[in-house]
Amino acid sequence: MHNQDNLMKILAYAKDSNATDLHIAAGAVPAVRVEGKLRYTPFESILPKDTENIVLGLLNEEHKNMLKTNHYLSLPVAFQNIGRLRANIFMQRGSFSINFKLLDRLLKTPEELHIPQVVMELYKQKSGLILICGKRKSISATRAAIVKKISETRACHIITIEDPIEYLFKHDKAIVNQKEIGIDANSYHEGIYSAITQDPDVIMISFAGDPDTFSAALTAAENGHLVITSLNTIGSVKTIRYIIEMFTAEKRNHIIMQLHNVLKAIVSQQLIPSKDETFSIPAMEIMLATSATNNLITENKIHQLPDVIKASKTLGMITMDDSINALHARGLISQENALNYLLQYKG
Repeated sequence: MHNQDNLMKILAYAKDSNATDLHIAAGAVPAVRVEGKLRYTPFESILPKDTENIVLGLLNEEHKNMLKTNHYLSLPVAFQNIGRLRANIFMQRGSFSINFKLLDRLLKTPEELHIPQVVMELYKQKSGLILICGKRKSISATRAAIVKKISETRACHIITIEDPIEYLFKHDKAIVNQKEIGIDANSYHEGIYSAITQDPDVIMISFAGDPDTFSAALTAAENGHLVITSLNTIGSVKTIRYIIEMFTAEKRNHIIMQLHNVLKAIVSQQLIPSKDETFSIPAMEIMLATSATNNLITENKIHQLPDVIKASKTLGMITMDDSINALHARGLISQENALNYLLQYKG
């Protein structure tokens, strides 16, 4: 029978594995997600009564009533020696299942994350907009690595606006204040506009995929702050097109001019399993804002961006195609995965 003590042992195992997620479902062995891959733990299979005991131990009466009504509940929880988690509780086949998202995870070094030096050099930017794009789970560490580098090297004020907070930053040379949506701010765009009034040098926003949030991010960058944020897009062309199409026709010219004025870089990332499948390695398209790229954006010739990126290799730019092919040529990823991720990028 699994109880809270057993849950602590399973969570400790997940934390020691530097897992992003722990899955507990009736009839299955607890599983963790590490480096993007699901792995089973060495613990016993979970029974329906076990999941019920775990859930009841996590919830107060208000939460129990909400779960009974909605059959789904997401709430933050914290345990000593484990840290902060987000518990996503839901019903399936009449029993409870739980997805624990482990927050406060250990942030690896840029070298361990295989982040190119040209990307890490973006920490030197003092203002403007940096976009770190890709699938949500694949980009948070890259974004956090840049913020950490700024904190370690610059006396400044950093405000992050996240949902949820995944990595805790300590005050170093910088003061770092972290806000979580639903706890410290009601929404991303509200968090951004409030942050602007709080004397930040750097604002990091974990997602800006709607018009209100992206407009607020552009406003912050125009006001002289360095803004680092993300979209769930892959590739500079798709990213610029997504931004433009977020807005109504009458607003698009203004958005394009704002991008022209503040954009510093678009980094698009896909995490690809290594050849021995022991870790994941990022393939990155890197577009730095230059007069050539800016002109293509303002002239609505974004389909030509890959040509400019290829021609600007000496500046550190690289297309996603070339990045994937280079990883394969170095023997870091398999030919099969190289072809699969090239197809995903072009799809």
